[in-house]
Amino acid sequence: MQYFIDVVLPLPLPKAFTYWVSEEEFEFLQIGQRVGVPFGKNKLYTGIVYKKHRTAPQAYTPKSIEVILDELPIISPAQFAFWEWMSTYYQAALGSILRAALPGAFLLASETFVARRLDIDPDWDGLTDDAFLVMEALEKADLRLEEIQQLVQRKKILPLVHELAAQNYIQILQSLREKYLPKQQRYLRIHPDFHTEKALNLLFEQLKKAPKQSALLLAFCQAQPEYDWMKLSALRKIIDVSSALIRTLCDKQILEEKYEYEDRNLLAPIPLKPPKPLSKAQEKAFHAIQSQWKEKLVVLLEGVTSSGKTEVYFSLIAEQIEKQKQVLYLLPEISLTAQMVQRLQARFGEKVTIFHSKFSLHERVEVWKNIQHHSDKAQIIIGARSALFLPFKNLGLIIVDEEHETSYKQFDPAPRYHARDAAIVLAQQMQAKLLLGSATPSLESRFNAEQGKYGHVQLLERFGQALPPKIIAIDLKEAHRKKQMKGLFSHALYHEIEATLAREQQVILFQNRRGYAPLVECHSCGHVPQCSNCDVSLTYHQANQQLRCHYCGYTIAKPVQCMVCSTPNLNFKGTGTQQIEEQVNDFFDLARVARMDWDTTRGKWAFDVLIDRFAQGEVNVLVGTQMITKGLDFKNVGLVGVINADALLFFPDFRAHEKAFQLLTQVAGRAGRYQGESKVMIQSFSPDHTVIKQVKENDYQSLYTQQLHERKTFEYPPYNRLIRLTLRGRDYTTVDQAATWLGEYCIDKLALLY
Repeated sequence: MQYFIDVVLPLPLPKAFTYWVSEEEFEFLQIGQRVGVPFGKNKLYTGIVYKKHRTAPQAYTPKSIEVILDELPIISPAQFAFWEWMSTYYQAALGSILRAALPGAFLLASETFVARRLDIDPDWDGLTDDAFLVMEALEKADLRLEEIQQLVQRKKILPLVHELAAQNYIQILQSLREKYLPKQQRYLRIHPDFHTEKALNLLFEQLKKAPKQSALLLAFCQAQPEYDWMKLSALRKIIDVSSALIRTLCDKQILEEKYEYEDRNLLAPIPLKPPKPLSKAQEKAFHAIQSQWKEKLVVLLEGVTSSGKTEVYFSLIAEQIEKQKQVLYLLPEISLTAQMVQRLQARFGEKVTIFHSKFSLHERVEVWKNIQHHSDKAQIIIGARSALFLPFKNLGLIIVDEEHETSYKQFDPAPRYHARDAAIVLAQQMQAKLLLGSATPSLESRFNAEQGKYGHVQLLERFGQALPPKIIAIDLKEAHRKKQMKGLFSHALYHEIEATLAREQQVILFQNRRGYAPLVECHSCGHVPQCSNCDVSLTYHQANQQLRCHYCGYTIAKPVQCMVCSTPNLNFKGTGTQQIEEQVNDFFDLARVARMDWDTTRGKWAFDVLIDRFAQGEVNVLVGTQMITKGLDFKNVGLVGVINADALLFFPDFRAHEKAFQLLTQVAGRAGRYQGESKVMIQSFSPDHTVIKQVKENDYQSLYTQQLHERKTFEYPPYNRLIRLTLRGRDYTTVDQAATWLGEYCIDKLALLY
């Protein structure tokens, strides 16, 4: 009888592949274990056992597996169920999901090695210089292709390798190597033979002529009077000691040594703080959420900025921790994790762990294993969207903070999923509760709440009676006309920045562009050309001198004058954060400026360092993109300035007004979070725009009602769903013909539906 397993490979393949196994292997293997399998001509990959069966495939002869990599499964049935749903719903291959879900250290691809054949003597005189170097090096050890490349100083070395293989001088081998290396700590202690005072005194007598050994022994005795084990790293903080000296004492059996594995410390411990008492409004929201969870899987918490939603989250988390449940706390940006982790640590201590893409492969593996084994170190997991794939064992609650953020959407590479929507399915599969939190909920979430699909709880007052900031709209048309501009700053904003810095308060300047952003705008009247079909702004394409709609393809020639007021004052503008940073440095003597965007925060801890510098007052002007608008809590921000809101208002997207309201409201919420007055100044060529008025009045309901009406008129979500079909190919004619056929086919099918 034959035995087979289906294996999912970390490749964008439409199905799992079948491999032959022996009866012993079949009995040992479980769903979710890793195996090394051959795929293609000469390559080994790490795959995951997906199914076990006894049916041979009809289309091909199955190969046998090379190696079993795990004793126990690393993927649970619940994870496979979640992956299968994602594969179906988002039309993604299981292999693509596997690659996105597992830390890279688990996905071993084979390395190519070259070994000399010992049964054949090469014709040394007939070898080329490069071949001679390679064969001579192979006398000592096998070589990787990269090592051969360095040896012969050539980029293309495969012809050389294949030539030697054809002469039977070498053989080409494939090998899987583990990437993950556990961290080891070296511990020392005085040998038990010297644990008595008499024996120790005698030892010191013997070491009189070895002062360095005697000093080390004395330091050890003072640090560990009970003769306990001590970390070498801790010992080196007390006394400067060489490895050779330690080795000498160990060889003499004066010291004993041992090695222990330990996790890499991703988070430095901080002192615990007692929980803050909830206000009456927070208490009411807390109980309302609990009540609605009895009937609804998902509850939307709509709380104005600085209302204290986080403390409500913490109370709900504490409830789950008491039940020994795991909690997943999702944030849209890595930049938000620094402050939130510190607050969670201060409340829950070592139960908090963090997971995101900027960690090393070793760190991600250790977080994965802690969660898989339901370690006390990983009861509360905070992370970005990829944290959805972690191996939860006993998940009780998922919190999706700032649920409206587009950062929850994975655009590239596959799988292209929305973490908020996927979290709902994960919670349902694991019988957990889910809370969506936002000051400015997405229209889809608010619509679902009003339709009764989600529970809905509101928190509409600021915590501690903090005053909302005073929001002022500045007319850039008037400022330019009256020559009241200094660089990118109107006189009003310029003088307010000066006054704020003089009061020793901090300033946040927001511009949601870190590079050039093409936008055609009239300097005289503020008009922006828009698509007549889709009601979105047109984007300028310089190559063909056209304005184009990125939704329907509608184009017009580049205008030479404004379509409304006929003046030639058209501005093809784009202001990025770097330009703002330079002008702040030039204009304000008191400014200590820092910039937060993807260009300045590429390192693992770059976000944390920058936010900490601002929180500590080392930086008093923070210039940034949308990553500074979300959930950050600063005590001394007296002014928030929006350099130009028009890029948000007229962005070519049917969600532009919704996103503009959300971003402007969120960035305004960074000001005046504690006692004292604060201001938000929004510069715009359209200061009377409906969205800016709604932001000034904090009127989310008006925005919601208006946008729903427009969405229904133009058949946009939440009333309809959108799908984008992208065709790619090397031959333009073939792709063009396929696109034409597909377009006609879809139109015919839609005609039948309507």
